[in-house]
Amino acid sequence: MEKSRHINLNKNLEEKKRLIERLKNLIILDSNMHEKYLEFKEIQKKWFNIGPASRKENSIIWNNFKHHIKNFYDYLHLNRKFKEIDIKHNEKEKEIILKQAKELSKSNDIIKSFKFYERLNKKWKYEIGPTSKENDKKLNKKFIEIGKEINAKKIEFDNNKDIILNENLLKKEEHLKEIIDITKIECNTQKEWQKKNMKFEKIKKLIEKTGPIPSNKKKSFWKNYKESIRNYYSSKNLYYKTLKNIYRENILKQKNLIEKAEKLQSNKNLDKSKKEIILIQKEWKKIIPVPYKINQKNYLKFKSICNYFFNRIDEKKANKLKEDKKAKASRNKFLKEVENDKSKKEIDIKNLMNAWKELGKADLENELKFEKTIIKVLVSKGFNKEESKMKFFEVKSKTMNNAEKNKKINELIKELDNLKKQLSTLENNLSFFNEKSKENTLLNKVHKDIDKNKEQINSITSQINILKD
Repeated sequence: MEKSRHINLNKNLEEKKRLIERLKNLIILDSNMHEKYLEFKEIQKKWFNIGPASRKENSIIWNNFKHHIKNFYDYLHLNRKFKEIDIKHNEKEKEIILKQAKELSKSNDIIKSFKFYERLNKKWKYEIGPTSKENDKKLNKKFIEIGKEINAKKIEFDNNKDIILNENLLKKEEHLKEIIDITKIECNTQKEWQKKNMKFEKIKKLIEKTGPIPSNKKKSFWKNYKESIRNYYSSKNLYYKTLKNIYRENILKQKNLIEKAEKLQSNKNLDKSKKEIILIQKEWKKIIPVPYKINQKNYLKFKSICNYFFNRIDEKKANKLKEDKKAKASRNKFLKEVENDKSKKEIDIKNLMNAWKELGKADLENELKFEKTIIKVLVSKGFNKEESKMKFFEVKSKTMNNAEKNKKINELIKELDNLKKQLSTLENNLSFFNEKSKENTLLNKVHKDIDKNKEQINSITSQINILKD
């Protein structure tokens, strides 16, 4: 009895091992998924109908069986996933073929289109796998319709072959002439070359798209075509080769200007440097062409140097304005003190001049303001206006050096000559008036102008004599 039971346990073990082998082979078996799945269910049913194995082997064999069950389910899952991916891939491939076929239907080269469609048709039927049922009919219908259109064009072409081939030849020759004419056009800038290249490429594509030509004309046409294309590219390459040399020279020019600008940064004479930096900026603008990226990099460096320089100038201006404002306030205060000082009967003009100079160099407006103030004070002390002017001028002349005196003398001589000319004109104008015109307002004005002119002449003459003494 015990022996019989042992035989049965061994027999069950062997049968279960065979079922595991069948389960393992299911994955690599060359049959469809439905058949594999039915066999899988049968293996499961048989397993559970077989009795147990020995206690020692039973746990091991069961774990082994479970492992291969899991593998099969994973296989099933992957198979479905791959099938979906494959269907989607096939649909995309057919969409690409449809797009290519549509382009062929628009082409003027009927022979080329027809041959290429035949290749697409072969790929459609034999190389691309199945698609989903709902899309299969729709895709096939579209492809067949395009095929009918291409075939119809092929039949029409065959019926009018000679006429179409000659028409194509005329079109190609016309486009070829355009390429020859474009090659002759001279271009001196990159923009001009860009426009020319666009036009050239457009015509080149038109030649390529135009359908076939008579076989007896092919050799001579394509020989001329290749020569024309070669000539165009040669002229283009020559320009860009020359342009590279120009680029190299212009990059070097920019670097030299950057170095010049950098040297000016340390120059303390900002007014002189300002003129130089402005000239450098003008030179920079003349440097064209330069490759965009290099130009941007150099320009940013150059701009940074210029900005630093002009910021220093602005800072100097701001400081000068501040100082000028302070000096102006000091001068105004000084002039008010001089004007309001009632303590002295006489004023020491020389000392006042020295004190004025200590406040810093004044502009012409402030110098005139100082002169008017001193003259005003002198008038208040009892001198007349002309005496006050001369007294001020006498003291001022003593503070001048020889160069300043000579400069002032020349200025006064010019002014004196103008006044004498004016006086001569005014005296000539008197001859236009008669005895009855004595009360004439205009005559009175002329006499006043003459008197005023003579006073100015006497004053300037005195000033010249003072400067010469």
